[in-house]
Amino acid sequence: MAVVSPGPDFVITLRTAAADTRRAGLWVATGVVSGIACWAVLALLGLTTLLDRHQHLYQAVRAAGACFLIYYGATTLWRTWRQRAEEAPDPVGVRAGAGARARTGSALRHWRLGLLTNLANPKAVVFFGALFAGLLPAGTSPAERVVLLAVMLAMALAWFGLVALAVATPLVTGAYRRARRAIDTVTGGVFAGVGAALMPR
Repeated sequence: MAVVSPGPDFVITLRTAAADTRRAGLWVATGVVSGIACWAVLALLGLTTLLDRHQHLYQAVRAAGACFLIYYGATTLWRTWRQRAEEAPDPVGVRAGAGARARTGSALRHWRLGLLTNLANPKAVVFFGALFAGLLPAGTSPAERVVLLAVMLAMALAWFGLVALAVATPLVTGAYRRARRAIDTVTGGVFAGVGAALMPR
């Protein structure tokens, strides 16, 4: 349920697959799952306890993530408002080019976008910490923890990969191009709004 609930990870995977290519969407999905893996491993290693004891560390991580989301959202809005309808916005340099030069390194850029989008929300480590504390019985072996982690990541990759594959169809991409400005305006607003909400008070 946590994986399929809509959030920045879902939005960025959906938008990339619709705006660029199926391959780009899959790379973003892989980046998102890489971020999930980072938070889950850190939770298993006890980072949740560390952040709970040292709130200033948690607030610093939270502020960094909030800044990224606000930056991405503001950049998306700025480029959407400035470019013509037939031009795709390219916030933080993530756009699948038509030629070989534009495609060079695009996989890494899309993977990085998915990774940073997920890592921008430090609440994930709190979620995983609570999940593991509530579900893992005392004395769970390292091997069993690795199996649990692998199952969780497989579920996440299956979901976000399915989103990318389902969205990257002629019908959906055509609809996206026709309503690009409106969709990108909403996307930018969502990212900026989530970032503002995450900013420590």
